[in-house]
Amino acid sequence: MFKQVYEIARVVVVSSLRKNVITASLLIMLPLLLAAWLFEASNPGFQSGFVLDAGGGLMAFLAVVIIVVLSFEHLFWPSEQTTPWFYFSRQNSRILFPLGKFCGVSFVLIFVLGVFSLLLSLLIYFTSGSFLLSSFKAAFLVWLEYSVFFSVFVFFSTFLSRLMSVGMMLPFFFMSHSLSYIKTILNYWVAEILLIFFPDAELFDVLLESGDAYSFLLLLAYSAFISLFYITLASLVLRQKDL
Repeated sequence: MFKQVYEIARVVVVSSLRKNVITASLLIMLPLLLAAWLFEASNPGFQSGFVLDAGGGLMAFLAVVIIVVLSFEHLFWPSEQTTPWFYFSRQNSRILFPLGKFCGVSFVLIFVLGVFSLLLSLLIYFTSGSFLLSSFKAAFLVWLEYSVFFSVFVFFSTFLSRLMSVGMMLPFFFMSHSLSYIKTILNYWVAEILLIFFPDAELFDVLLESGDAYSFLLLLAYSAFISLFYITLASLVLRQKDL
């Protein structure tokens, strides 16, 4: 089982390298990093906080770009699939296929975010003389949050078109970031049911401000559980389909 998941994930990563998805994603960020550096040059002393805050937003933007590009490439499996997807999609356990795709895209995501956070930390170091680890913390939280949203996208992709999947993700994203407000205007039990199906994205924002080691471990476990939940739902849909 693990070998099959590994092989599927490896094909996703290798395909991303061959098609320069990783390189292109980083190149997208270079002008933005340069803009942050130029801003600091014209506003001395304002750099660290601004670049770190902007860096978190840029990481989220980068995560969205990677997820959309790789999802369109690897999630929507048409009937005219070519090898190796034709073989991989016909495993005895249908959960292996979406799980392998999820692991592959998640690896690409954390690698790109890690490299970007390193570049961001080096930018701060060369301009202010201090090497801050906050960018790596932000990258980790962005990776957890958008890996969860990617698992939701995996689920939608099993029965919706590309455009509809993206359309469904937009309200899903905003509702996940507004659960505390939604709970105040809905019936208690309705709100509790929503919590089952909607990941509480506000937790990631809270941990970005505090974030002790124990809380990070709980958040990691929470993210893994939610992701596995949606991957399992995707596998249940795939069981009913002739791939």
